[in-house]
Amino acid sequence: MENQENKILQDVYGVIAELWCSPQDVDMTEARGNAEELIEGLMSTDEEASMMFARFLSSQPITEAEYIDLFELEPKCSLYLGSHSFEEPKSCAGAGVSDRNKYMIDIRGIYGHFKQAINGSELPDYLPLMVDFLSLTTEARNDVIRNKFISEYMLPYMPPLRKHLEELKTPYVHLFDALERIIKLDSPSAAIPKEKTTPAENFSENKIMVE
Repeated sequence: MENQENKILQDVYGVIAELWCSPQDVDMTEARGNAEELIEGLMSTDEEASMMFARFLSSQPITEAEYIDLFELEPKCSLYLGSHSFEEPKSCAGAGVSDRNKYMIDIRGIYGHFKQAINGSELPDYLPLMVDFLSLTTEARNDVIRNKFISEYMLPYMPPLRKHLEELKTPYVHLFDALERIIKLDSPSAAIPKEKTTPAENFSENKIMVE
């Protein structure tokens, strides 16, 4: 039963990660088709997540130009989680010691702990990348460090993104809500916070400690 749930989580995370990507990088017809196939299986696991998924898929697929306007260049809503919670440094020197830089170094360290390399063109806090990481590590659902990643490096930084999506009245808010439900299913003990909390300071690229 656990293996079956892990497989569902792995597949759903994988599809959600693709659906957050640009239409120029992913075959959206195929991704949406895969998502529709998963809805029935997801219904028996989490009916609400399945309904949220269905709401997103019932919307008109976004064009490449619309995606760029929404999420890229000068985005209306950035998909880099840290960009919603940390102030931008005022200088290059400040960037190296900024809170967001520490946040990203910690995330990169967690990826490295699980032997997961990241695409060099994206920052570690890019939402599709973080969701893909969860897909690739579903077999380690009981791992303390993976659960720390969810509870301290993802969930606290998600509410501002949802707020922007809701303000923009984009269907992506339904995809976001489905993601939150899946994360809760993945890690039931992780509460979805309303405000950002300070992440733990025990992660680095070369050393990971667990309290």
